[in-house]
Amino acid sequence: MVDLLSRAGLLEEALVLIGSMRMEPNSVIWGALLSGCKLHKKLEIAQVAVEKLMILEPNNSGYYMLIINMYAEANRWNEVARIRETMRECGVEKVLPGSSWIEVEKSMHHFAACDDHHQASHILNVLDSQLKLFGQDGVSHFD
Repeated sequence: MVDLLSRAGLLEEALVLIGSMRMEPNSVIWGALLSGCKLHKKLEIAQVAVEKLMILEPNNSGYYMLIINMYAEANRWNEVARIRETMRECGVEKVLPGSSWIEVEKSMHHFAACDDHHQASHILNVLDSQLKLFGQDGVSHFD
């Protein structure tokens, strides 16, 4: 329910619902609220969610990065610096920064931003052809 309210932009209502729960809200609930805040650009409520998530999952860099991106979009650079400093102090690091995973033909492939020796051209060409099948403009081929 929190996820549905958050996606619909009813973030205050989602926060009230969280406060009325008989059980202690977990990271899934706070994460759903945070995602809705990102979608609807609601920094005040996002701050509440991130504070809770920092307690529940202190080493999960994803939540930190989401709020950093929100602060950056709002040109609140002092807050960006403050959160990054908190991450440093707590030893929180992005796991494999600049990386992605993709499944092709039932096999997972990992790409890092600095990796130029992977069979990326084949996988990107497959992805490109799949996008074209669904009517999307393809990406540039990497031959």
